[in-house]
Amino acid sequence: MLSKTPHALETFEATNRAWEAPVAAFLTALCGDKERHARFLNTLSQMEHVGSRKIMMSQAKGELPQDTLKHLAEETRHAFFFKRAAEKLAGRTLDYGTEATLGGNAARMYMGRLDAFIADELGSRAPSETAYLYMSLIVELRAIWFYRTYQAALTAAKHPLSLKSVLAEEELHLEEMLARLDAIDPALDAHIILFSAYENARFPVLWGEIAGGN
Repeated sequence: MLSKTPHALETFEATNRAWEAPVAAFLTALCGDKERHARFLNTLSQMEHVGSRKIMMSQAKGELPQDTLKHLAEETRHAFFFKRAAEKLAGRTLDYGTEATLGGNAARMYMGRLDAFIADELGSRAPSETAYLYMSLIVELRAIWFYRTYQAALTAAKHPLSLKSVLAEEELHLEEMLARLDAIDPALDAHIILFSAYENARFPVLWGEIAGGN
């Protein structure tokens, strides 16, 4: 099953090749702008927080297995990690309001629409955990792609923040989601293509709001 992990990432990266340069350029400039950088980190915290809430809410009616609890704990820790980095850089407490994020409303909409699309496509007959697993899988693909680019910008700017531990956990999450989905969904490959295509269509909207945020 693990052989699917690099394949999924390679396909995702190839599809997003045109975004590499503009995203990298934005992140490089961001590292030199303390105020906007803090707001951006806070947006990442918000997205990780929304992700952790979606895990909790989607699994609230059933028993939480150990691996789901672990995933929930790690997503919550990532939200804390980015929040702490944001507030350290800003020198003040930050909420998730529009003045303290970059594209915060768009980020919430991105997560909500992706979640709703996956749930609608799978339908009520799918096993209860399938929507949660696919939502996590597609978000992990974007997160790994993005955090790798962000880490390169941080390293080039000699910024003290390191995403290496976050990246390692996101990569492990991806392997776990793929393994669990492979065991319950014979249409795994077709669903990954469908859901990735939808996310790829939504990402430019989100990124436009983030990059254009004042």
